[in-house]
Amino acid sequence: MVIFFSIYSLDQHGFFKIEHIDIKIKTRASQKIFIASKKTQLQLKLSSIKGISLWAAPLSQISKALSEEKWIEQFQISRAWPSSIVLEIVPDAIELLVISQQVSLSVAGGATEMQPITKSGNVLEKIKSDSAPNAIITHEAAFIKNQKIREGAIRVISSLPKSGNMSAAQVSEIGYDKKEGYWIKLLKSETKVNFGEEQFEIKSARVTQVVNYLENRNLKARVIDANLSKKVLVRLQQNP
Repeated sequence: MVIFFSIYSLDQHGFFKIEHIDIKIKTRASQKIFIASKKTQLQLKLSSIKGISLWAAPLSQISKALSEEKWIEQFQISRAWPSSIVLEIVPDAIELLVISQQVSLSVAGGATEMQPITKSGNVLEKIKSDSAPNAIITHEAAFIKNQKIREGAIRVISSLPKSGNMSAAQVSEIGYDKKEGYWIKLLKSETKVNFGEEQFEIKSARVTQVVNYLENRNLKARVIDANLSKKVLVRLQQNP
């Protein structure tokens, strides 16, 4: 009874009022600037819970607010006595940055506006290029409008090896053509790789072998067409 009365008395005097919202975000180094702005926005969004007793903290309200954030993949909420809420957040990786006339080609100061797309296929609000994370660029407005086409592009990216000449880090751009399907452009060689509409994992493995073969022999391809049943067609660059 004494302990209960002491806690009750402290609570009545505001000892357990929420003063801090500690947001911990696990993120890649390449996305720190992008995530920093999201963290600031989230702090403002949750500022209304400050001053509420930690005993009565509306965890369901906080959970709902976090669930509404499309950039968040996972989160965990906990109380930190005597006066803090701790949020541990895992952001959804940004896979694509859409630059199109429908997004807006430029803004004041020379920066470009982009619209991020997450690994889960969520389309986020526009951001400026100077705060954009490292991700593959596309000029296809269809990736914003059409969920099926957007999810196909993410599957293409997911099919790429984690490292090497065909990894996502070596891809500068991805696109979609109604007749030929998906294609990517390699950053180093500017080679265009056609993937078609299906079997991306198999095609990615075949193209990786071809790219490594060309690299070892100092050959440059203009186009690599993997949109064939059992083979890969290579069109080499013409010597100047």
